[in-house]
Amino acid sequence: MTDDLEHTRSVRPAPPPELVEPPAPDRSVRSAPTVAIPTKAADERAAKPAAEPAAEPAGEPEADAEPEPEAAPTPAEPPVVTASVTRPPEPRRPYRIKMTDGVVVALDLTVYLGRRPSVPRIASDRRVRLVAVPSVEKQVSATHLELRQTGDAVVATDMRSTNGSTVIVPGSKPRTLLRGESAVVTPGTLIDLGDGNVLELLSPERLTAESVTEDATA
Repeated sequence: MTDDLEHTRSVRPAPPPELVEPPAPDRSVRSAPTVAIPTKAADERAAKPAAEPAAEPAGEPEADAEPEPEAAPTPAEPPVVTASVTRPPEPRRPYRIKMTDGVVVALDLTVYLGRRPSVPRIASDRRVRLVAVPSVEKQVSATHLELRQTGDAVVATDMRSTNGSTVIVPGSKPRTLLRGESAVVTPGTLIDLGDGNVLELLSPERLTAESVTEDATA
């Protein structure tokens, strides 16, 4: 027992452990990370398209600036039509008669000859030409003979004269027209009315530059 006490005395108590102070806590406030929480309003804004920026109002034109003239529209070209052009027939030249005194009368109208010619009640044409011839012995009736061109022919008709009209066609015997008789005459034919009044039928006048000009200006 004595040994146990000695042993107890000889054992020193262990030194207490050193106290180590813990580090002071960091008192600086750290912000927590921000996390976006989706909401219904945010979803609606995201669904709507972004509004376009409003266009800036155009500036007023200057008072001195003149507007540019508009370009005139180009007229449409007419379609090209190819057609055959037919020349109109040349006007028919009238026959003519040559009087005893040398005067030439055209048969472009119906001609009535006589001592005092007049238009008959029943005339073949409304427009006529009256030609008076001298007749001292009154062998020529007042309205003695009618000359009318029909196409390329000339028709002589006696107007029921007192003495008739003698027709002398070249190469044929003389023939006297009486009481309204008619005959087709050709150029060179002579017609005797009496009292020395002999008519000669002439061919149509030939076309010349001067005659064409006169017809165009008529």
